[in-house]
Amino acid sequence: MNAFEPPTTNQNPKLYESRLAVFKVRANFMAPYRKCKYIYMEPKILKSKKSFLNFLSSLVKNWPTGSYYLKLSTNQVFARFDVINGKVARFYEKSPITGKLYPIWEHWK
Repeated sequence: MNAFEPPTTNQNPKLYESRLAVFKVRANFMAPYRKCKYIYMEPKILKSKKSFLNFLSSLVKNWPTGSYYLKLSTNQVFARFDVINGKVARFYEKSPITGKLYPIWEHWK
């Protein structure tokens, strides 16, 4: 494969990026979260679900209640979670719409 060929279907997309875009789900659309457009993390944070949730919990203390997505640079949703009263209340394993596993769960299989 050269730089001008699209990736084939048997190649895995990049599962880790140090910078993830944060999106907040609104009533009729999804928009970038303006107070925190990106989060930055090290690979060691993804070693376990517990370490990732601890990392998220430290970030969302002052975030308003709602659903949030973390997106890769390819616009693929990496993870989805709900925040209630400054805490991660729900961490989604699969997309409620498509039923597909979010890429973050590939790290913990």
